[in-house]
Amino acid sequence: MIFRLGLAFVLAVVGLTTSSLSTAFPAGNPGSVPSVVASLTGTPAPAPTGSSDAGSVTERDVVVPPVTPGGDVVQTPVERAAQAAEGAIVTDRMVATGRVASQVVETGKFQTVGLTWPSDTGVASLGAEMRTRAEGQWSDWVPLDTSDAAPDVGSADARRAVRDGTDSVWVGDSDAVQLSFTATKEGGPAGLSLALIGSPDLPALPSGDVAGPAMGSSPVRLAPQASAPLSGSSVLVPHVITRAEWGASAPVCTPDVATTLVGAVLHHTAGSNTYSTVAEAEQQIRNDQRYHIQSRGWCDLGYNFVVDKWGNIYEGRANSMTEPVIGVHAGGFNTGTVGIAMLGTYTDVNPSAATLESVAEVIGWRLGAYGVNPQGMMNYTTGVGENSRFLNTTVALPRVFGHRDVAYTACPGNAGYAALGWIRARATTLAFSESLVRALYHDMLQRGVDPTGMATWSGQLLAGTPASVLADTLAHSDEYVARRVVEAYQEILGRGPDPTGFATWTGLISSGRLRAEDLRGQLIQSDEYYSRAGGTDASYIARLYQDILHRGAGADEIASWSAAIQTSGRGAAPYGVWRSLESAHLRVHEIYNIYLDRMADGNGLGTWGPYWQIHGEDLLRGQITGSDEYLARSARLFS
Repeated sequence: MIFRLGLAFVLAVVGLTTSSLSTAFPAGNPGSVPSVVASLTGTPAPAPTGSSDAGSVTERDVVVPPVTPGGDVVQTPVERAAQAAEGAIVTDRMVATGRVASQVVETGKFQTVGLTWPSDTGVASLGAEMRTRAEGQWSDWVPLDTSDAAPDVGSADARRAVRDGTDSVWVGDSDAVQLSFTATKEGGPAGLSLALIGSPDLPALPSGDVAGPAMGSSPVRLAPQASAPLSGSSVLVPHVITRAEWGASAPVCTPDVATTLVGAVLHHTAGSNTYSTVAEAEQQIRNDQRYHIQSRGWCDLGYNFVVDKWGNIYEGRANSMTEPVIGVHAGGFNTGTVGIAMLGTYTDVNPSAATLESVAEVIGWRLGAYGVNPQGMMNYTTGVGENSRFLNTTVALPRVFGHRDVAYTACPGNAGYAALGWIRARATTLAFSESLVRALYHDMLQRGVDPTGMATWSGQLLAGTPASVLADTLAHSDEYVARRVVEAYQEILGRGPDPTGFATWTGLISSGRLRAEDLRGQLIQSDEYYSRAGGTDASYIARLYQDILHRGAGADEIASWSAAIQTSGRGAAPYGVWRSLESAHLRVHEIYNIYLDRMADGNGLGTWGPYWQIHGEDLLRGQITGSDEYLARSARLFS
């Protein structure tokens, strides 16, 4: 609930009625802030439907008077008395050079503080600070920094009566507050408002949920669920504390949903790191949701997910677990991105290993469901975004980026930002480990993966082993070598291998004395192939051109290779044709088709054709299986 204090008293004193004032001011949206009628009558504006506890948001008008160059506050005693009677907090005390402060404001219990002002005010910096009292002790002065989050233009959030404001600051149970601002000749903006948000602790959840940490026992990170596919995806779904479990209120409007997710934005909430239980973490999130809805005017909590310092993951904006819901976390870049906030401040404090792991799990899970490689790059076309560094332009960005990459902010803090490289790599592994194993077994062994293979190799990939290592291991397995030998015999000789031939060629390939891809070139040199080709040099050359290069041989080519056979023996022709650049280009196309379902482009041929002539297919296979394109294909076809 939103409360406006003291104005009913003024109405009685000056002899005005509620009805006479309501004709002079628009009624406004009951869910917007401030609601003019509610503020004039002192009537609480309604809480969001479905609120799970008796929490409240109390709004107090704040007046920051102008200050003369000599340090005098420009305000008459009559003005001060009138503002005090209306319940406004007046910062008319000069407490230091260049700063004004309010009297101590006695309140009911609250845990979170924020300041808001009309969105068209154009406030650059208020230099706002506050201190709070708890159990008779005053805290240090702490800044109330201007928020770096805003809705995308045209979104459901932006269509409401949105207000600008500071980040909310969690202070724990407190019962008094004092404000301070930079003293200026202009004073503070009209419509400045203090929000004090409070909510009680929720009852412990049934055993098996998060009851232990929520009750104040040693907080622990909740383990990921066993692989639980979402919407057909095999990406590992982490354990998430649902909105019902942390006590969310229902959204007051329906946020927009993007067509897909293209990236993720890392944030920190820039609040205190001193919370000591999961109950306190949940209380922060509940209070932040109320501040976002009732003081900032948004539909719901701005973040899609929140991660606490123990690595517990909280469902943020409603439906973010199943849809690309557009949040309010990075103005101009909200659409198509998932916003994950680390609960606390990570400027100088490093996020815990559990926090980073959970952030990576969320990013891998949500981006992986859309086949997006967290280590990739993208071109993002933005509109007009408040506090955005980019307006109406296309920006090249990592798929996973920090808020500071697109806004004038320090978020997610220096320590949080420094972890982005690790988060990207880990999220990619988590997102694609199972689909990569399935894809490689399918492409290389032409079968599904068995449970032992899946457990072994997905575990290896999760532990950091590159996909190219799995591909190389499969390429040297007995099963793969046997398949390649059988395929070569069928393609070149039109039959399966005899036992002696099978044993000979598999032994040579397994020992590394022959490349698997070169077996076709060896079989073409055999007497059997020469006889099947017609038993003459000319017919032999014509046949090997057809089998190796998939085209007819020209008369000059037949004459040239026939002469080479007479001089150097029959092996000269098949070796020369098989290792030619034309043949190499065909082999590169074959590999692209196997792993990417397409032909190689000009750059691929130019790079890999000459390489294949000398070194074969191993490195090319490794490069392809480690590429963004192969990751996306594996997610699309094998999730």
